[in-house]
Amino acid sequence: MDKYKQLPLINGVEVQAYRDTGASVTMVIEKLVHPEQHLLGHQYQVTNDHNNTLSHPMAVVNLNWGGGVTGPKKVVVATDLPVDCLLGNDLETSAWSDVELEAHEAMLGIPGHIFALTRAQAKKQKGQGSLDPGTMDQVLPKARASRSKPLPTIPPSTVDSTSEEEEFPPCAEPTPEELEADTAELLGEGGPAREELSVAQQTCPTLEGLRQQAVKQANGDVSDSHRVYWEDHLLYTEARDPKPGTARRLVITQEYRKFLLTLAHDIPLAGHLGQMKTWDRLVPLFHWPRMPEDTKEFCKSCETCQASGKTGGTPKAPLIPLPVVGVPFERVGVDIVGPLDPPTASGNRFILVVVDHATRYPEAIPLRTTTAPAVAKALLGIFSRVAFPKEVVSDRGSNFMSAYLTAMWKECGVTYKFTTPYHPQTNGLVERFNKTLKGMIMGLPEKLRRRWDILLPCLLFAYREVPQKGVGFSPFELLFGHPVRGPLTLVKEGWEQHLKAPKQDIVDYVLGLRSRMAEYMKKASKNLQASQELQKQWHDQKAVLVQYKPGQKVWVLEPVAPGALQDKWSGPHTIVEKRGEVTYLVDLGTDRSPLRVPHVNRLKPYSDRADLTLLMATDEGQEEDSDPLPDLFSSTEQDALVEGVVLADCLTAEQKDHCINLLGQFSELFSTVPGTTSWCEHTIDTGDSLPVKSKIYRQPDHVRDCIKQEVQKMLELGVVEHSESPWASPVVLVPKPHSKDGKKEMRFCVDYRGLNQVTKTDAHPIPRADELIDTLASAKYLSTFDLTAGYWQIKLSEDAKPKTAFSTIGGHYQFTVMPFGLKNAPATFQRLVNTVLQGLEAFSAAYLDDIAVFSSSWDDHLVHLWKVLEALQKAGLTIKASKCQIGQGKVVYLGHLVGGEQIAPLQGKIQTIIDWVPPTTQTQVRAFLGLTGYYRRFIKNYGSIAAPLNDLTSKKMPKKVLWTANCQKAFEELKQAMCSAPVLKSPCYSKKFYVQTDVSELGVGAVLSQLNSEGQDQPVAFISRRLTPREKRWSAIEREAFGVVCALKKLRPYLFGTHFIVQTDHKPLLWLKQMKGENPKLLRWSISLQGMDYTVEHRSGSSHSNADGLSRYFHLDNEDSSGHGLSYCPSFGGGGVV
Repeated sequence: MDKYKQLPLINGVEVQAYRDTGASVTMVIEKLVHPEQHLLGHQYQVTNDHNNTLSHPMAVVNLNWGGGVTGPKKVVVATDLPVDCLLGNDLETSAWSDVELEAHEAMLGIPGHIFALTRAQAKKQKGQGSLDPGTMDQVLPKARASRSKPLPTIPPSTVDSTSEEEEFPPCAEPTPEELEADTAELLGEGGPAREELSVAQQTCPTLEGLRQQAVKQANGDVSDSHRVYWEDHLLYTEARDPKPGTARRLVITQEYRKFLLTLAHDIPLAGHLGQMKTWDRLVPLFHWPRMPEDTKEFCKSCETCQASGKTGGTPKAPLIPLPVVGVPFERVGVDIVGPLDPPTASGNRFILVVVDHATRYPEAIPLRTTTAPAVAKALLGIFSRVAFPKEVVSDRGSNFMSAYLTAMWKECGVTYKFTTPYHPQTNGLVERFNKTLKGMIMGLPEKLRRRWDILLPCLLFAYREVPQKGVGFSPFELLFGHPVRGPLTLVKEGWEQHLKAPKQDIVDYVLGLRSRMAEYMKKASKNLQASQELQKQWHDQKAVLVQYKPGQKVWVLEPVAPGALQDKWSGPHTIVEKRGEVTYLVDLGTDRSPLRVPHVNRLKPYSDRADLTLLMATDEGQEEDSDPLPDLFSSTEQDALVEGVVLADCLTAEQKDHCINLLGQFSELFSTVPGTTSWCEHTIDTGDSLPVKSKIYRQPDHVRDCIKQEVQKMLELGVVEHSESPWASPVVLVPKPHSKDGKKEMRFCVDYRGLNQVTKTDAHPIPRADELIDTLASAKYLSTFDLTAGYWQIKLSEDAKPKTAFSTIGGHYQFTVMPFGLKNAPATFQRLVNTVLQGLEAFSAAYLDDIAVFSSSWDDHLVHLWKVLEALQKAGLTIKASKCQIGQGKVVYLGHLVGGEQIAPLQGKIQTIIDWVPPTTQTQVRAFLGLTGYYRRFIKNYGSIAAPLNDLTSKKMPKKVLWTANCQKAFEELKQAMCSAPVLKSPCYSKKFYVQTDVSELGVGAVLSQLNSEGQDQPVAFISRRLTPREKRWSAIEREAFGVVCALKKLRPYLFGTHFIVQTDHKPLLWLKQMKGENPKLLRWSISLQGMDYTVEHRSGSSHSNADGLSRYFHLDNEDSSGHGLSYCPSFGGGGVV
């Protein structure tokens, strides 16, 4: 909204206002109007967006808005507005004179109009009357006389009339000067002369490289992919394998580029289309350095596009592409745009739109009314030029579904199809063009916008001239078989006056035209099919095909009465049957419309309220918690002392003294009692949700005493307090991972799942664990700190406290600090530590309450420790001494042993794997895979090894697994791999990276490595991926290129922004960066790697055994039905298997 914000002066006072392009008058809040400024007895009828008409008083105020609007201005006075002033469309004229004020006083009482009306609003306003033009001439004599040409008089009965026989008097003939101005508005100003362009090409500094390239190629150099040459004193560039119609491109100098960009974007024949379409219009004819960047910046900075708004629930069902049509105008989509008010001089308020599905060729006919006869007449006019289609698709408008049109389609042999109710995506091709067309109309200059019906052919030309993304050709090319001559072509031909097209025999022309049209349509169908597949692939990534059964209760999204802000869910309703792949017959249970067939995206399942789970349990073998739950009451006094901090054994006595002195300065930081920070507080936003109240879980008798003791301790600490809140969550006990004396201990928790379901999500990001691990790995000195019950150090807001209430047998309580288990607690805590460590990121990192300080020298480390501890102390936080480590060479951080330029798994968990017995159930198999999968980055070909075990977890397999020899082999290999996991090198970004890739008939293998001090390869990460059956059928060059592309995309976090070497044993890949030709797959992959700086090197197969082994490790007997042998690691670390 900031772009519509204005600061005008009203009666000399600066106020806040918004420019409302939908308002026909300016409205001012009542408090800004002086009593003597009111026009007594004058009222203005304003129709709002709810279609309600209200009377408001009027006044004359002194308004200074800029843009020529200053002086006395008649405004509408309102008692309640969202801002002080709404600036309407009446400000497009200059400030009002005394004569105009008197004239407008005579016009009071006429209902106000919104610029764009819905059809319901248009019907309601019929009969309200129109202004008599005779009265206009009487009350506005001065305004009439000031115009350069008379306005056409419109009879009062014609403004709202629906008769097609009404005649409008013709507009006055424009003068030659006006005609010249209008022509310049349409086509732009003239360009430079040919001689001027030739001289500029020889001197423009931005073309120096192209001029040198032309000289070099004139001497016989043919290594470049494009030819650059002089012809008749003009500089051209040409692709060596050009597309028909785009061979020669004239090189443009710097001073003439804005002129061409204006022709390609700004004029009505260009239509203010987007960046890609503007680029597509320029690129077949012209060329200059940084042409894509200039086009993007020119379109981005277009004030007209910015002013018109152009700027660069339930899961959706999978996309179902429409069948590809190869015959022009065999299937068309039809729709109506409008009403567009006020009407044009000819009375047109609507646009009938017809778009061909095969060629994307649009037709648009302006209409005064949308009655069935008017629509039928316009459609017959279109089909008389392009022939009758076989199928017509439209929405369910009353005019399209009328008996009149139905009879016409029947007589013409046309199959008529309607979209699913309230699902315009079925006719998405037309709906998307409607949006583009309305944007092009809004992009017209203000004085031409009211004449959009006259300029409609120009706008259609602009759209038809540029290639469409789906088919790869322009609608003109697909319909006529050749590119058409547009404004840019005319400019180029003007500069090439001496060049004439070669003459061609009529028979050769017709045969060539037929051949080109057949080729274009074939390529267009192929491109469209590929585009639909890509669109479906991206759409279906987050799509879920929800299936409903007859008799199931559902909610239905339905439009509500006019005036509401959005659609609403109604229900529950009952599913009767499934009609199509994504449509269902639903019984709405109403007398007016008992049955309806909505799209599945407008349905969602109805759920009955059910009791929550009575008990919670965790795996006894689980060592680490997903949430750092507090364990305050088992702490010893030693934990609170500075002496409880663990100092590294490798430190000298002097270094340890330094640490003790430093920590002594911050002794107040170390405590077993949580601190209280004033830097933030936690809020819980539940919107308008009703309080969630859950029943108390039934607990065994021996557990009740434990709950009572924990609550009493929290009351003493001030963590909880008694509550009378209507919210209530149940209490659960979770086993602690570590037990004392072999006795299982329990941990007190509150089950906030019900509260979390109605809580709005806080999207503050949590750091990637692998990036933090990579950052710490190269440090020489590491220190870690763990906050004392970190969550409890953040206070709750007053509104949030009642929502954390929980019930026990002993009473009702609520938290005063942020408890564990809340949905947004991690985000709040991460935001706090990020704020505390702001400015210290160069030597500190934090993942929730795990804070690490890393340095390359001891002196730096002491300074870094002091700064971090000072920041924690200022924030009012406390640290648990027993969990702090200072000056370590290697530390355990986020489940990894990091430091000394190495990353390794923890030996404790490896021992757990060694002692693991063969599983007998699917649950046990999943547990084993979950633990080993955590360290998959350290195991070559993890996915291939684990494939037999993954197959056991399929839903098609029995719960009690069938343990085979292959399963036992995979089980033992994973255990052995975990015991001898290779310790991979942490990446050093100052050294060059090497990527070795290889592809076999089974899979892709790659190694990311760097050279050590002895010049040997040190692995950083491994990549292995099984080929799908489709990929196995590719040619050798395609598989090898795919292997490189797959590896570079996976390793992008390491490689982007640096120069690296790609090593392969497939010699044809040496020209990967210059790949061209007829293979679109290879060309697309080559283009996708343009942003990376790399060099391809060939090395013999004998020295390429590492990548070759990875690619051939996929055994056929381990291959599943899908062809995929591994699921990818979701992140990258300092080394591992991906």
